[in-house]
Amino acid sequence: MMQNAVGTLRIGLVALACTALAVPVRAQAPGSVGEPAISAYGKEFFAGVAPANAYDMVLRLPGFAIVEADADVRGYSAAQGNVLIDGARPASKREDTGQLLKRIPAASVERIELIRSGASGVDMAGHPVLANVIRHRDAVTEAALEAGFVASTDGWIAPSAQLEYGRRREGRALDLALAFAPALDDDSGRGRIRTFLPDGALIDERRTDTRAIKDKGKISASWRQPVAGGRLTLTGAVRSERARTDTGIVAAYSGEPGEIIDEGEDLLEAEVGARYVRQLGKRTTLEAVASQRLGWLEAEERSREGGDSENFVQRTDTGESIGRIDLTHEWSETWSLNASLEGAFNFLESDARLEENGMPVFLPGSDVRIEERRFEAASGASWRFAERWMAEAGLRVEDSAISQTGDSPLQRRFTYPKPRVALRWEADARNQLRLSLSREAGQLDFEDFVASASLDSGVVTAGNAELAPDKIWRLAAAWEHRFPTDAAITLRWTHDAISDAVDRVLVTTADGEVFDAPGNIGDGQRDTLAFELSAPLDRFGLSGAHLRSSMLWRRSRVTDPTTGQRRSISKEKPVEASVSLTQDFPALRMHWGIGFDHLAERESKYRFDEISRESEDSGWTVFIERRIGQRWRVRAEATDIGGRDFREIRQKYDGPRSGFPIEEIERRDRNSPGYFSLSFRRSTGG
Repeated sequence: MMQNAVGTLRIGLVALACTALAVPVRAQAPGSVGEPAISAYGKEFFAGVAPANAYDMVLRLPGFAIVEADADVRGYSAAQGNVLIDGARPASKREDTGQLLKRIPAASVERIELIRSGASGVDMAGHPVLANVIRHRDAVTEAALEAGFVASTDGWIAPSAQLEYGRRREGRALDLALAFAPALDDDSGRGRIRTFLPDGALIDERRTDTRAIKDKGKISASWRQPVAGGRLTLTGAVRSERARTDTGIVAAYSGEPGEIIDEGEDLLEAEVGARYVRQLGKRTTLEAVASQRLGWLEAEERSREGGDSENFVQRTDTGESIGRIDLTHEWSETWSLNASLEGAFNFLESDARLEENGMPVFLPGSDVRIEERRFEAASGASWRFAERWMAEAGLRVEDSAISQTGDSPLQRRFTYPKPRVALRWEADARNQLRLSLSREAGQLDFEDFVASASLDSGVVTAGNAELAPDKIWRLAAAWEHRFPTDAAITLRWTHDAISDAVDRVLVTTADGEVFDAPGNIGDGQRDTLAFELSAPLDRFGLSGAHLRSSMLWRRSRVTDPTTGQRRSISKEKPVEASVSLTQDFPALRMHWGIGFDHLAERESKYRFDEISRESEDSGWTVFIERRIGQRWRVRAEATDIGGRDFREIRQKYDGPRSGFPIEEIERRDRNSPGYFSLSFRRSTGG
């Protein structure tokens, strides 16, 4: 597998070099897009809050919320975020936008532009609004060292560190970053597992104690310079994640020996990428992107209880190679055209083994290699047909060929046209209405082709080679209102008509064994209502304070493949909400904030022989940050001090839920510890 990965890396590097150096394009000047759809916010807008970095500044933009690139989506077309830096998106979709913005000191930012759909020469990537962070072009060298620690309320403590370096001169820029970040996972904590009969009689109670720790490391580099009249950006990164989970489960009162579960997971990723942008004449922009990513995962889970043992081992190699070209042309002041072509090669090779008391257990999808060759061509146009009206139309055509070898060999090909039309009406200077209709095709998660196991919960999942992407007709409407005080509210409604919905199905092996697996369960629908608020609170007597809130209500309906009854889609949360309040004290060079998230969150999962319902208490975080002199910053942060409660109720049936009664009900309660962190940051240069 390693030889295949190395060969793929060589091919990707050659393609990357050819794409980056052969396209005859030149750079688009930041901020050169058409002004009617752009609002610029200079340093004076942020003067009253004394931001430390570009992230603090972006959070202050009225009516804007950061949307991260979706690293789980293959390709670029559906994965791009809504933040630009110097007129271009990050070359890597796996780059954390928030961390990237935090590495840009506020003093380096010239202005930030809010770009709304219809701006000439800008690829909105389906977002109604973009934020473009434009840095000064002055020669400068900057560096920062950050060190601290994180400690949990149950006694765990670990150091954290980050090093950054940046240099810009005459259109060239070098950025380096090195980071180590430990984290205590939410799975940590103490709790209990109680088992009841259907009539409510308690038949078993056990105590649990789990410690789950993740250590994340990253080294990244970026180089930008003018090339052949354009702007070339090269990036490279190596990321690692080491996760260890130890769980002990003992009888609550009898003192009998319990179960010990050890889990380990080691992930290593390497990525290189390039982005090249050039403006052809005054009205045309050409952009080329290429990237190569490889990943190696090793995971093992062991369970021991009395004289019984289970062992699950998985080795997985993944890779993605992408090449993409975008062309945007401003035909006139009212017409703008765009076209793109993208090709990608993806693979996943996995070998999974489950043993019970030393005897192998066959799992469908335990030994597979999946390859996908994917192409997408797209074209579109935007037309400002009246002073306050904008129309957009586009068509994407996706062609995907997937081949699977191993214990479930299969070859398939999918071709999907994905049209989209959108209308925007600027009712006045403060109100905007948006309406769109589109067809979307989901992407198959390669992990759904592969067997998996969770020995802690006793759940074994098979891979399903027959899985097909879901298809959606989506109708969306949005209203955005901006107040004179720079406050803004956005209300969005979305209706999805789904075919081939992806959920859970029963899979039967040749020898009659039955397993739960991902699968298509027919048609369904989903309605989503989202509300976002961003508001300064100065007029209410809270000088320098800012309130941000988001709420989402979701309702989905599908037909359960086991019972034939209507229910929601598995793992979809009916409610998601968060609220945060921050306040700046420029005279004290200090700001603080408090945030609440996971408000009223819960979800349900439906297997052929089980229904589980999970819920959790809301989480909170409070921080205070103080800048000392021109170079030092100290930040203290506390999260969920006192712990956070998690609950899971599992209704276990004696067979398929359609014809068998509930055998038992298992309730799991856990209190996850909170944690505290303290960091010191020293910056130089600028």
